Amino acid sequence: MRDNTTLANISMASFSPLERGTVQSFDVESVAEQTRRPMRARALGEALGEAQAAETEFSERKQVYQDENLEAIERVVEAEREGNTLRRRADRTVQESWTQWREEMAQHAQNVSEARAQLSEERVVADGSTFDPAAADMIDVTQYDGEIATVRVRILAQVQTPDGQDAQQTLDVAIERAELVGDDGTPLNGRWLITAIEEVG
Repeated sequence: MRDNTTLANISMASFSPLERGTVQSFDVESVAEQTRRPMRARALGEALGEAQAAETEFSERKQVYQDENLEAIERVVEAEREGNTLRRRADRTVQESWTQWREEMAQHAQNVSEARAQLSEERVVADGSTFDPAAADMIDVTQYDGEIATVRVRILAQVQTPDGQDAQQTLDVAIERAELVGDDGTPLNGRWLITAIEEVG
């Protein structure tokens, strides 16, 4: 298939002609039983919101401490930059506290980053399956519950390789779609998408 616009509407997987060749024809060898898994974008979206709220709350408390101890923190930062040891006990105490504040701030940032990555990975099929190029706005799948349905199809493909040779390849193709339900019980079924194409053997 060479129509990139049409291809983008039915496939999230790449079968690059320059790297893997061009499928000339294929026969379906088998179709596995459909499997289903929960679509967890709503729960992961809520987890991201909680992580962001915790980061914001901690950042505000950190800023208060920084404002109250600004001069000492500046001495701490300068000593650390120059590799010097702080002589005043009060400054060393601030250094210990400021080190802990920075470590906890970094942990909050990591928590947010990981939560965002988990949500991004989880929602990719649902976003693609429910995407409507004619709609003004994308559907926010974090506002839905539901499942991702998957069917795996094994095909025997006749492929013209990038160097012009004819080859026969067995390919395992994953086809998925989102089947969602809104808060009011209204179903929202996305279209089937090719999400993976893997050579077998």
